[in-house]
Amino acid sequence: MIESSPGEILEAVKGRFVKVELTPRERIKGVSIDSRTIQKGNLFIAIQGEKHDGHKFIAQAFENGAVLGVAEENKVIEPSSADMPVIAVKDSRNALYDLASWYRKRFDLPTIAITGSNGKTTVKEMATAVLSEKYEVLKTPKSYNNLIGIPLTLFEIEPKTEVLVLELGMSSQGEIAKLTKLTQPDWGVITNIGPAHLQFMKSLENIAKAKFELLDNMGRDKTSVLNADDKYLSKRMNKEKRRTLAFAVENPADFRASSVKLDSNGYPSFRVNNKTDINLGVLGRHNIYNALVAFALGKEFGISENLIKKSLEDYKPAHLRMEITRLKGINLVNDAYNANPTSMRYALETLAHMKTQGSRIAVLGDMLELGEKSKQLHARIGRKAAKLDIDYLLLKGDFSKAIADAAGQKGLDQDRIMIFENNSQISSWLLDNLKAGDTVLFKASRRMGFEKIVEDLKNLLERQN
Repeated sequence: MIESSPGEILEAVKGRFVKVELTPRERIKGVSIDSRTIQKGNLFIAIQGEKHDGHKFIAQAFENGAVLGVAEENKVIEPSSADMPVIAVKDSRNALYDLASWYRKRFDLPTIAITGSNGKTTVKEMATAVLSEKYEVLKTPKSYNNLIGIPLTLFEIEPKTEVLVLELGMSSQGEIAKLTKLTQPDWGVITNIGPAHLQFMKSLENIAKAKFELLDNMGRDKTSVLNADDKYLSKRMNKEKRRTLAFAVENPADFRASSVKLDSNGYPSFRVNNKTDINLGVLGRHNIYNALVAFALGKEFGISENLIKKSLEDYKPAHLRMEITRLKGINLVNDAYNANPTSMRYALETLAHMKTQGSRIAVLGDMLELGEKSKQLHARIGRKAAKLDIDYLLLKGDFSKAIADAAGQKGLDQDRIMIFENNSQISSWLLDNLKAGDTVLFKASRRMGFEKIVEDLKNLLERQN
């Protein structure tokens, strides 16, 4: 955890004291942007968020234990009689970034940065599980993968930290470039290039360009880890000047999966480089790619293949990512963390492959931020569901009709396609119609709130006699 003096912070954020100045001997421990979670001795940085302005909670932050604040010039009232040491800056988000950059440079430790349209969180978690067999690893918590979350992660570096594993996200050009310069990765992983954030990025080519900012801003002496089965990444590999590790299922690669199988429940098994057999405890063929990255990174860090195998086979899915719950003979597959066309297709394919004695039911919601191609991409999902012989489609959202119409055109019985106005209606239908042997997939962008359907359904099923 960051520990520094007021003077060091003042210099790092390029600010000035506008209220009470602390003595040089005062030590600040930890950084927070949330006045509700302040720990005694913290620095509080007031950030203007989408819903709340942290400047309104500076007093509360000090009441809860903050010893120093950072706020924007135009939002600091001066003079003030309040006993609150505050540094004024032009932009508090930039101050957060600058302080994190200053702190990161104090440590020379191996760093892995992971980006991609799908799988980056799972790769982060799998890689952390593997590397933790031998090292003290700091990873980005939850999905702290942006220009606020990554700085907050870096503040948690301690002298005992041996490896950093970071997930880099983006919604516009330039974000990954800035995060790469901040984090200084030694290994840059790109999982794949797919149609996510099309509303802002407009095309797959622009998405690829944005993801390539990771490689473009790494040192030439660093290592790229790329998916050789992805057409954009395989093309990029041919241009890479630095050392590159390829992973793949279909094409030749440094780390290639063969003898790929899915068991009757949808769990994949495979062999790495014709040598090490791995049986994953996470659903879906797509997770083979994620495991290959973790395997490659484990080898890079000198971990034995037997230990990597054990770690990957013991790995359990992260929250809301293909989590499976079996309740009263019913399988609930919760993949409601987020959705884009690629991850939606992966989820449907997994559902179709799972052995079930009853019906396969897909509860699908909108995939957001797809822009002008939204209707077209949702229709593609409807056609996919019909092709896979999904028994029932339960839909909610602005693009439900696009999915429903396309699925019907491809032969799915209209009586098995239902559009709902809200989550509670979905829960009620499921409660009335589910029977032992059924398998239900929940998949949508996070703002659709489908995880609440799963929780409500669990509670209702548990109350039944």
